[in-house]
Amino acid sequence: MTLETWLNHNYDHLALSARNITFGHELAEELLHYSLDELMHKSNLQEILDSGGATFYTVRIMLNQWKSTTSPFYRIYRQPSDEIQEGSLCYEDPAETEEEMSNKMKVIHKELDKLPWYDRTLFEIFYQEGHTMSSLSRETGIPRTSISLTINRVREHLKKTINNGNY
Repeated sequence: MTLETWLNHNYDHLALSARNITFGHELAEELLHYSLDELMHKSNLQEILDSGGATFYTVRIMLNQWKSTTSPFYRIYRQPSDEIQEGSLCYEDPAETEEEMSNKMKVIHKELDKLPWYDRTLFEIFYQEGHTMSSLSRETGIPRTSISLTINRVREHLKKTINNGNY
């Protein structure tokens, strides 16, 4: 079966599933399209279509993307804008001088140098290359959970250092 044939036969059902998952939220269609895009980028797409599991697979993607606060969909579409964004270590203060910002960056680099090699390297790759935790997991072969725990541990350490004024 081709992807186009499968979509023609299942789109209405998938759209209804998206509305049910989101409880009628205005992002239901966006969630469906995001999930279909995820499906289309699978290396084994044809195998999934031929097995008859594409509908189940797409619904699982939608559920995971909608319910997980760490999912890319959540970060892009649903995360409240007043929260600290992924990749941010502290709120930017418009009154902060360049010198204060420079001091913070020096502290961050100094603190990163104190960390174990694994934590420091994973954190630097994550931010410098703009990865999500899932994409870094795919690239490195390290389980996503391990990456998440490490990145969050480093973030918390840096936030405490900066917020305690240790610079």
